[in-house]
Amino acid sequence: MTHPSPSNEPETPATEGVQPSAVPASRAQNAAALSRDLGDFLVEFSIVLHKRSMYPPGHPHLQNSAVRFATRMSSLLERRESVTLGVARHRLVIESVTTDPNNALLRELAHRLHRHRIASVQLMRGATLEEVENVLTALSEDPQKGDGPIGRRLDKVGPWDHIRLRGMGFDKFALQKSDGSVPVTEGSAAERDAWVSLARLALSTAPGEEAPDDADPLVVAQAIGQKAGEVAYDRVVLGYLAKVAEEMSGRRSAGEDQLGQRLSRMIEALDPDTLRRLLETGADLAGRRKFALNASQILAADAVMEVVQAAAQATNQTISHNLLRLLHKLAHHAQDGSVEVRVEADRALRSNVARLIGDWELEDPNPTRYTAMLEGMVRSSPDDPGVIGESGCDPEIVVKMALELGCVGPAVYTAANVLLERKELGRIAQLLDTMPHTAASEALWRHVATPDRLEDELQATPMNHDAVAILVKRIGADSANSLLDRLASAEDRSTRATILKLLTTLGPRVGSLAAARLPDAPWYVQRNILVLIGRLGQWPAAFTPMSYAGNPDARIRREAIKLLLESPRHTTDAVLLGLRDADDGIATMAATTALDSCPPAALPLLERITVDPERSPDLRGITLRILARTRAPEALRLLLTLAMTRRLWFARGLAPKSPLLLSALSALASHWAKDPSANEVLSLAQQHPDPEIRAAAGPGPS
Repeated sequence: MTHPSPSNEPETPATEGVQPSAVPASRAQNAAALSRDLGDFLVEFSIVLHKRSMYPPGHPHLQNSAVRFATRMSSLLERRESVTLGVARHRLVIESVTTDPNNALLRELAHRLHRHRIASVQLMRGATLEEVENVLTALSEDPQKGDGPIGRRLDKVGPWDHIRLRGMGFDKFALQKSDGSVPVTEGSAAERDAWVSLARLALSTAPGEEAPDDADPLVVAQAIGQKAGEVAYDRVVLGYLAKVAEEMSGRRSAGEDQLGQRLSRMIEALDPDTLRRLLETGADLAGRRKFALNASQILAADAVMEVVQAAAQATNQTISHNLLRLLHKLAHHAQDGSVEVRVEADRALRSNVARLIGDWELEDPNPTRYTAMLEGMVRSSPDDPGVIGESGCDPEIVVKMALELGCVGPAVYTAANVLLERKELGRIAQLLDTMPHTAASEALWRHVATPDRLEDELQATPMNHDAVAILVKRIGADSANSLLDRLASAEDRSTRATILKLLTTLGPRVGSLAAARLPDAPWYVQRNILVLIGRLGQWPAAFTPMSYAGNPDARIRREAIKLLLESPRHTTDAVLLGLRDADDGIATMAATTALDSCPPAALPLLERITVDPERSPDLRGITLRILARTRAPEALRLLLTLAMTRRLWFARGLAPKSPLLLSALSALASHWAKDPSANEVLSLAQQHPDPEIRAAAGPGPS
């Protein structure tokens, strides 16, 4: 559990999980998404390393964050024996998925591990808190200072039984099948050698090291993308790619062996411009065609389409938009359809790609009538969310027309869903608000503003504040429990502030729901709920903050006493509670309230605070002013004691200059200027060389 600073912002130590994009947006539909528990864990990993680099050794945050990370790690490994993170410069590879390099937290984690020359991190069940502490401490160090990167001195740190770090280098990898066995088939050695050479070239592995047989294709693709653009480098890379494709072509069906899968994943991960540049620089027309033909027979369907498009651009050939979309649909069915559909679609895709490449001498292989037929075939398929039915209209236009005509149906709901997938809920709400309010608009609102959609928006990272506000406004009080759940888990202040504001708009009923959660809630939830009740301006029935005004946690006491101070019926009790509190912030809050109306029972407490040198000067200044306003003899004696000090040979003089002395002189001048004992002190002050002391004592005798 973290311990945020005691501010007025609502707090929570929990970090909401994120679900980072696994691959670039252009290929997001072709890759599995990173699971939520893995996403949450990686974010926690990044945050805990960042915090450990900020705080000095021994700080309470370090122990708390380590405990929290160990708990998250144990939860992650409940259903797994182990988890291995591959490390690239700006992203991580986990369970065959890469994290989004645009996610700041995950990019920072990858960059930190990469700077430490860490190639992989393996986490296993049973890690102790001591192991976690040691690993986090090592990784949070600056690799450019001290002993340098951890990956270069793993033999000198650890060892850790349940957390294993692997430095950059591939001396222990082996090419394996999914069942763990090493394939022994004709041609496997040559194919492995070609892949090893390609991986070594991309990753700049030293020639003396053993071959990186198991180099991750996504990491290899990223390395190629970073170096592509040099003519000699591009030609060598394409030469290795062509060698692997040629050796595999004709002996295996596409994607059935691990090497084909590796090559397919690498090509899919390459940026389209990088692949086109490789083909343009590394081969002539005949070489490009040969590579494309071989690739069309041995790569997975999606990778085939990447190669065909890049080869067409590199050769200045035209593939009609409609034919390209049709080929993409064949590729989609070749990977995600039923068994029978996959076989037929795969065969049709490869056959048509081979014929297409063979006819590249034509300026346009698609006659006008054929183009029209393809257009109809493409439109009839519902796979493309950008086209609604046979009309081909933009989904926003479909929704707008439906609202203008006052009718909705399946096509309209489909169009709305497309806009929602594009994160355009705000645009739908704008259309619904500006169009006439009819039964059709109400039906569409019911389709759009649902509790499930609100839950999805609340759990998104980052949360779309505008979308949540739209849904809460429409759903109303029924959204309160979802908002309270999110308030309890939100870590960033912006999200908490937005949720508190939305809860406040829902009215007093929210207070009752929130108060019901108070007794068994963690401290940070209790504090946030007390803040919410204060903003609602009305206490729920049967609720009193009094039971929380004595809580051991000062952050909870502060909010509870603040509620009591704002209630006319409880002000006196709240002032006395606050002045007795050891927390200066709470006591200052109570003393400020007592400036306007001080209960007599508070005077001893005020005097005790005023003479206590351990209390803050600001607080003592406030209590002194309150005592002076009473004009009581006890107050005068206290002011004289604070203003004067005994000097050498029993002489008395003004106390050293301080905020408290200035406040005492000002109080004496305001309330006891004619008192003989006070007049003596004021006369000394009016003759003092310090102008601030003279000003506090008032004008001297004329």
